[in-house]
Amino acid sequence: MSKKSINIVWFKRDLRFTDHEPLFVAQQQSSPTLLIYIFEPSIMNYDDSDVRHWRFVYESLQEMNEKLKNIQAQLYIFHQETLTVFQELANQYSIQNIYSHQEIGNKLTYNRDLSIQAFCKQNSINWKEYQLHGVIRKLKSRNNWEKLWEDKMMEMPKIINESNWNILSLNHTFYNSLKGK
Repeated sequence: MSKKSINIVWFKRDLRFTDHEPLFVAQQQSSPTLLIYIFEPSIMNYDDSDVRHWRFVYESLQEMNEKLKNIQAQLYIFHQETLTVFQELANQYSIQNIYSHQEIGNKLTYNRDLSIQAFCKQNSINWKEYQLHGVIRKLKSRNNWEKLWEDKMMEMPKIINESNWNILSLNHTFYNSLKGK
């Protein structure tokens, strides 16, 4: 049995639809897009975590889902480690692309991203991360940083066409088995 081809937009600290480059690029693809956010227990329990932050995240996700109700779609929320979620999704679907912003966080999120990068490589999934702020991960030298920062800040906004969604809906039973607590 052939698995359905999909793309995934993985929301991290970028909880909006407006001017969202990963979502903008995914919207240009022909395969349906799965919208996800993952509350990762390891990150939520990390020393630099705070309940106020997670409350804000939850409220932002609820607001995003309210906007999607009009088109009978949703952003799926998981309470698992990211690798577990991607492994289960890859068992069900042929993931072509994962789109996200680069996360500039702590060592835990950096290591998580390295494991996801290895998973994607092993499963022939193209993971495209987009720069969100002036911070440039893995920059070898700061010699050209000011120009790179200015170029990023001067880019045209990536405006989402909110009438041209092609959002994947997960099977309810499958989602409930994977979403976590």
